[in-house]
Amino acid sequence: MKQVVISSLALTLLGACASTPQQPVAPKPFELTIAHINDHHSHLAPSELSFDWAGQAWQVETGGFPRMTAMIDQIRQNNQNVLTLHAGDAITGSVFFKRLGSAADARFMNDTCFDAFTIGNHEFDTGDVGLKTFLDQLGTTRCNTVKLSANIEPEIGVSPLTPQTATDSFQPYTIIQRNGQSLGLVGLTIAQRTMQTSHPDKTTRLTDELAAAQRSVAALQAQGIEKIILLTHVQYQNDIDFAGKLPGVDVIIGGDSHTLLGDFSAFGIDADGAYPTQVTNAEGDPVCIAHAYKYSQVVGELHVTFDGDRVASCSGRPHYLIGSDVQPKAGAVTTVQPVLDALDQSGVFTRIEPDTQQQAWLDTYQQQIDAFANEVLAKVPQRICTQPIGTPRRAECGQQQSSGLQRLIAESFLAAAPDADFAIQNGDGSRGDIEPGTFTVGDAYKLLPYGNTLMTIEISGSELKQVLEEALNFAVTGDDNIGAYPYGANIQYSINLQQGFGDRISDIKVWDDEQQTWKAVRPRDTYRVVTNSYIAGGQSGYKTFLTLSDRGRAHNTGIDYAQAFADYVRQFDQLKRPTQFATQEFVPVKE
Repeated sequence: MKQVVISSLALTLLGACASTPQQPVAPKPFELTIAHINDHHSHLAPSELSFDWAGQAWQVETGGFPRMTAMIDQIRQNNQNVLTLHAGDAITGSVFFKRLGSAADARFMNDTCFDAFTIGNHEFDTGDVGLKTFLDQLGTTRCNTVKLSANIEPEIGVSPLTPQTATDSFQPYTIIQRNGQSLGLVGLTIAQRTMQTSHPDKTTRLTDELAAAQRSVAALQAQGIEKIILLTHVQYQNDIDFAGKLPGVDVIIGGDSHTLLGDFSAFGIDADGAYPTQVTNAEGDPVCIAHAYKYSQVVGELHVTFDGDRVASCSGRPHYLIGSDVQPKAGAVTTVQPVLDALDQSGVFTRIEPDTQQQAWLDTYQQQIDAFANEVLAKVPQRICTQPIGTPRRAECGQQQSSGLQRLIAESFLAAAPDADFAIQNGDGSRGDIEPGTFTVGDAYKLLPYGNTLMTIEISGSELKQVLEEALNFAVTGDDNIGAYPYGANIQYSINLQQGFGDRISDIKVWDDEQQTWKAVRPRDTYRVVTNSYIAGGQSGYKTFLTLSDRGRAHNTGIDYAQAFADYVRQFDQLKRPTQFATQEFVPVKE
């Protein structure tokens, strides 16, 4: 009897359900927070920021990895569904990397714990083997950082990155879960710039970034993944361009261009765009783009709301990280509270204390670095400038036609490789000027931050002419403009940019030490040039150098180029501007 009653009731309920169909319930919006950095370049320690406010120049301590980690931890605590991303160029660029290698950067990154990391161009500064070492260091049992790049193709079985399969060291994309939602992440590495400015192995290819992104996005969509994030190291403008050409992409977190986003105008600081920058993809849907400047100074906090698989909105802010000890650069003020209030209310600056554990690590590392870096090498009475030839002269650089700094660097190459006949240094092979005052070992490594060594190359006179023409042509037409321009020591030449390729360089001479005179370069004579390993590998247009290296006519001395410069400067009580230059005559392009 009980069974009959229950069955009747069930039929009644079924009938009721059939007469009033239920409406589908709309999915709740999904909110995602992304904490992100890029291009910290082994800048583990804080630096100084200068800014203007209320007609006064100010300075304050900014950044440092411990402060950056404290900010990321705060974002995690204050939000749900947080992704922590690094958009590449983690290593090289400071004395920390020069002395400690990639181990210190990996230690800090593992403690911060990034969900994903995209390989940048400078990750290749010490070749495939150096990148392999860093990627092996990155990630622990506690922190499984996924390493990404969809367009790096090392040769399988040849490169240490890919001893057995294409994904031994990194992946083109990954899928990460947050609160039941599947998020697809695709990594991209700037191709041409990596090949031109770093040292991937000869058998390692970098393919077209857009095509690689299209393949990975399609692969994710084939698996039913529609919330897609590009983690790129391809520059801000390329991110904007790619967004408009790619279907299915929702968010782009980028790097490489050292782009500052946000409104800093109240503090006399120029930015490159809005944070976040909002554009549309190939399907007309919103795309949110965010970058976080450089050198451990900014953490981006991006909030994305998804309505289904489509971006409904995005917002957020940059956190330009500063300390509380704000000081006027000149003069005196009775109180700094008004400027502190302005910084706190700006929506772009964040005062925050460093993470205590990481600060203790940094203090220990800093002691090692200071003992090395603080050695004074020479006094500097006047600024020695990177003054690109053919550009307006800066008053503080004197009346030199050419770059005094590049000349000194070339001289140091010759001092370190005395068997060479002459030296060549490219214009963008260093960073900054030498300031008046004292010049230290640390200054030398800041000036020459890349992982270059000195190389000697056997070269004929005709090949030398070809090298110089190639470099000059790249300087005139290449993406890095004047950065490829050849500077030198114990070599002279004249340049006429009104001529065509092959006829721009003339009257090439090399100094003869034995006879103490200049001698014209003869096409069939053999010479020995010393240069940095970057252009010796064919970068910045120096293609013939690479050809000669492939023919076995190059020798790597193993001498670090920053160390060579430090050793050279050490012999002087005062480091003065040079008075002799390789370029004897310079005729610019007609206006």
